[in-house]
Amino acid sequence: MSLPPAGSPNATEVARASRALAARLGRDPAFDYAANGAAGQFAAQGEVLMRHRYVLSPGIAPGRFTAPALRAALEEDLARMASPVGMLTRGTIAADPTGEFLATLRGVEATAAPARRQGVWFSADATRAFLVVQTRAAGFDSLAQAAAMARVRAALAQVAPDVRATLSGPGVFAAESRRLIHRDAVRLGLLSTGLVLALLAFVYRSPTAIALVLAPTALGLLAGVLVVQALFGSVHAITLGFAVTLIGESVDYPSYLLLNTQPGETAGVAARRVGRTLLLAVLTTVASSLALTLSSFTGLAQLGVLTMTGVMVAGLASHRLVPWLLGARVLDFPRLRVPACASLATARWPRFAALAIVLGAVTGLALLHPRWWEHDLAGISPVPAAMRAQDASLRREMGAPDVSVFLASGGASEAAALEAAEAIVPGLEAWRQQGLIRSFDSPVRYLPSPATQAARVRALPDRGTLERNLREALKGLPFRPDAFAPFLRDVAAAREAAPLTRAAYAGTPLGTKLDAQVVQLDGRWLVLTSVAGVADAGALRAALAGLADPRSRLVDLRQVSEAMLDGFRGDALRRAALGVLLILALLVAGLRSWRRALRVAAPALAAVPVALACLVAAGQRIGVFHLVALLLVLGIGLNYALFFERPVADGAERDRTRLTLALCSASTVATFGCLALSATPVLHAIGATVALGAVASLVLAALWARPD
Repeated sequence: MSLPPAGSPNATEVARASRALAARLGRDPAFDYAANGAAGQFAAQGEVLMRHRYVLSPGIAPGRFTAPALRAALEEDLARMASPVGMLTRGTIAADPTGEFLATLRGVEATAAPARRQGVWFSADATRAFLVVQTRAAGFDSLAQAAAMARVRAALAQVAPDVRATLSGPGVFAAESRRLIHRDAVRLGLLSTGLVLALLAFVYRSPTAIALVLAPTALGLLAGVLVVQALFGSVHAITLGFAVTLIGESVDYPSYLLLNTQPGETAGVAARRVGRTLLLAVLTTVASSLALTLSSFTGLAQLGVLTMTGVMVAGLASHRLVPWLLGARVLDFPRLRVPACASLATARWPRFAALAIVLGAVTGLALLHPRWWEHDLAGISPVPAAMRAQDASLRREMGAPDVSVFLASGGASEAAALEAAEAIVPGLEAWRQQGLIRSFDSPVRYLPSPATQAARVRALPDRGTLERNLREALKGLPFRPDAFAPFLRDVAAAREAAPLTRAAYAGTPLGTKLDAQVVQLDGRWLVLTSVAGVADAGALRAALAGLADPRSRLVDLRQVSEAMLDGFRGDALRRAALGVLLILALLVAGLRSWRRALRVAAPALAAVPVALACLVAAGQRIGVFHLVALLLVLGIGLNYALFFERPVADGAERDRTRLTLALCSASTVATFGCLALSATPVLHAIGATVALGAVASLVLAALWARPD
């Protein structure tokens, strides 16, 4: 986070606010620490580095503490004390005459840091004070992160009401994403619900009929959310945003029943007459959602479970509950009439025109492939672009390293992984001199492997030897003979001390950093060494191969994210193919005819490339969530085609079918069209794709799915 003033820049005011806020947040149990560059905040970390300097300093080696080496170090101390720098080392010379603590600090502080003004971190233009806050809660815990953000703002309002905070970081992204999705879910949910109610009121003009339509919808939505909660332990924000669209899908099933009742016919009789088609429509929609439930991405799996459960419950309630509620009562309401467009229905050219459009869409997609696939993870991120740009700007101002490229060193144990990371340090130093990288940050600078620590301890002489060497080195120098008693004591203690571990850094910034850079994954340990200023990732990968150390490999997060998206996409395509095969099997079994099954499936399958082509023509790249939406298009299109293909007894029944499908398609387009207005890329992708696909499915089903 940064602390820009609300009014004109005033460095004194901002620095005072930074110190007060850091002090308050440092005492807050919700945070591990709050650092603003003040020297006192790193006292605990400095004590760890000072206490373990003899296993951390890269200069510790045999011969480091011989009389000539000690003499040279003492002479350097004298020269340094005569210079302005001597003020910084005067307090540590007695305990650290060889400068191991300073050597350790140089390694730890090798990365860039913001400038200091009035004792705290500041931007170059002196208008922003920087404060880094580490929460105890995980960064992906959006609720805890939102609470932490509120605590920061409340604390700032108390200590400096005239200064405002600009918050950024992964935790802020998580909280803001959830807030935006929740806001869109509520706002667009109310809008789509209002549109659906208006449609129902316009078509039925009967409160009883509207209540009967909404009952299965409400049951399906409630059951879907409860099942997701029971299976996953929580409901993903994307799932909540998508739940409102289930209204547009589930109102179809009671409408298929009620609008198809003949004059004077009870709902029970109509349910027996259209029940087979209704059941097949429900099962094909469930099959189209089955691929989502098998996804490794929790959000998509929850979408699948929500859709499957909601559709099944709404379909069963429409077939069983609605007739039971009405009993022997005949539901009478005014029937609207949708124009038949007989000339278009009997003409052959609309069918061929639709076929030409589908073939054109397929051809265009094939010619442009694979340029229309989405390869950038940021393209599907729910974090607004402006917030990402602001975060990048703040990181540049703070001098934060670019962590998009790093080296991962693996081993069967933490010690083995640290040894592997140490083995590439000389190569990293050479690459920096060659200009392949600007800098690197290796955890072994402040957590050497146990073998390296042991070697450095062995280089420490025993007390008697060190005393003799020190007396020899002090001859002729203006130091008291007993001035370096702390030095003798600390070397002796270092020889007997336990090895340095991550636990020593607990509660310090370096502790948090180590937890992120030394990790255990799938039974193996990884040590992550970040590199900044990579000029050519390919050249760096070739240089790494030249080290002939298979324990370390280069990781480019951009390539990893692209591979991850490709993996998700391939997984979605495979599961979609499985869903299509299952749907075809259901259609053949339910319709008892290959010909009828293909006639029903053709419009829904053809609507997929048409919807894709429309999205690509509008400038959108197709990602995994578009593929998810296309599965829903398939299920919705099959519903339309099933009722268009169903043989009817007379013109009146054909009129009722047209009215039913007009209402169902309008409610679907209304709900998913509202979702397309969302600023969240995931919800927008699903909404726009299904809305376009539903229209294409309806038109193609009307033209192609005709009964014999």
